[in-house]
Amino acid sequence: MTTVDAGWPGTAQVRHSYAALVEHYTEMTADYRRFPGLRQELTDFLAELGPGPVLDLGCGAGRDADLVAGTGRAVVLADVTPELLRATTVRIAVDAAVCCDALALPLRSATFAGVIASGVLLHLPRQYTVTALDNIRRVLRPGGKALISMKYGGRDGWRSTDDFPAPRWFSYYEPTDFAVLCRKVGLRVTQLDVSSRKDWFTATAERPER
Repeated sequence: MTTVDAGWPGTAQVRHSYAALVEHYTEMTADYRRFPGLRQELTDFLAELGPGPVLDLGCGAGRDADLVAGTGRAVVLADVTPELLRATTVRIAVDAAVCCDALALPLRSATFAGVIASGVLLHLPRQYTVTALDNIRRVLRPGGKALISMKYGGRDGWRSTDDFPAPRWFSYYEPTDFAVLCRKVGLRVTQLDVSSRKDWFTATAERPER
């Protein structure tokens, strides 16, 4: 398993928080019952993709990767926490797993038909968001799409929650402001939806053919 660190000092804290709660987080995110509408969002997204592999960026405990693999697609895992990756690859047959964050993707350009980034980029301070989005654009094939879920309506900063009692960074965006950042790196936003899950929205963004 390859490990790649990027430039944000807070990455180490985020990694430590998830590593300390691997079993709890795996149980908390094991299925879609706690996340109304998410399974359908992913199913609809996968149906839009052309042939080719999918990158689950910030795969966590692998719930979404399992769904992708169940469709017969090749899936590559990427996560900042090696403990989560090890636990996930024991349960799910994947093509590759790399320990990294969205600021340094050691993956070939124009590789993936799709990228899933579910609740991932919100754990980066906003000055790093454009870099992460540009990396997503880079690894997508021309015509490939990314499904990115984010939160809105809160105040940026470190926080722990009742269901995850370890500090994580949260950045919140208004959906239209996030779409502007996607376009800034050359991604074309094809869909922007407020989710049925409280305070969440999803952006579907495409790397143009040209």
